[in-house]
Amino acid sequence: MATFIPANGATSEDRTVENDGWFPDLTVAACRTGVSVASQHSTDRVAAELLSAMIEVNASLDEWRAEQSAASLAVVPAKTYGGVSEKVTLYARAVFCLVRARTIEVTREHDATAKGHERADLTETNAPYWRQASQEALARLTGRTRTVVELI
Repeated sequence: MATFIPANGATSEDRTVENDGWFPDLTVAACRTGVSVASQHSTDRVAAELLSAMIEVNASLDEWRAEQSAASLAVVPAKTYGGVSEKVTLYARAVFCLVRARTIEVTREHDATAKGHERADLTETNAPYWRQASQEALARLTGRTRTVVELI
């Protein structure tokens, strides 16, 4: 019987990354599914980026969170979709988009072949899109108005 072991170390293993108790815990599998994080990035790598992105997003929400009287983000008054608060959905989106941007930015470091560089060249321009999507989710979560500015 033959067994296939991926050379890049990626697995289908899932992991929950614990948050601070007020913001929700998030999973590597949900992140991979939500923003199509490539399987070339190991579960450990994605979990590390997920934790880092959670810390950054949580810090950017410090002032807004201080204004809330709810015991957790899940019970902040908001519409629900499929039984899930839109605030929780937007929070996850902000974090996942930031993870996606960071994994795009490190793709060139992981694959130094010519084909890897070509792939990195094609995806590098997408990193700013994912950072913008993260900021848009945060703006909607906090009720800030959104403005798009483009340099000409």
